[in-house]
Amino acid sequence: GPGRGNGAGGTGNSGAVPRGMLGSDLALRAREMMRGIDIPANPPAALRAAREAARRIAVAADERDVPVRMYVDSFRQKIERTAAQIQMRVAAAPARYDPLVSVAVRSDGSVDEVVILRSSGRPDTDEAIRRIVHLNARYAAFPPNVAARFDVIEIRRIWTFAETLKLLEEVR
Repeated sequence: GPGRGNGAGGTGNSGAVPRGMLGSDLALRAREMMRGIDIPANPPAALRAAREAARRIAVAADERDVPVRMYVDSFRQKIERTAAQIQMRVAAAPARYDPLVSVAVRSDGSVDEVVILRSSGRPDTDEAIRRIVHLNARYAAFPPNVAARFDVIEIRRIWTFAETLKLLEEVR
């Protein structure tokens, strides 16, 4: 039409599109194309889960990320030190197994969850593990270089009760 295109036979303004015409035309076309399309305000659950998983790390014995390893080691030291300070003694009967425990810590240092992956075989020992983790909570916030990449660090360790509590790396 007149005023559009290559400017031939138009207004003599060397082919320029009148100000405001292009933007409003594109906006109108976009609105027409979007009509009847439902765009959810929140991303689908599967996409949210994938994003959350991408910001979560399960630390294994072979973890190469030095700042993450340092954070996990400070967690281990705090647990072992607290157990020694309160002179934690597990029941007279020893645990049948060394429990495998996963503790998920959020970037602010709060506990996300405590999961006993392999029980000690003694409910009182398993409960003592949960108590120790929560007694120590609030852990240190993640360092900025770790928090920029992760929202949750999952720390899996074997808890051994001898004379003192030791958290050992799980070898898979």
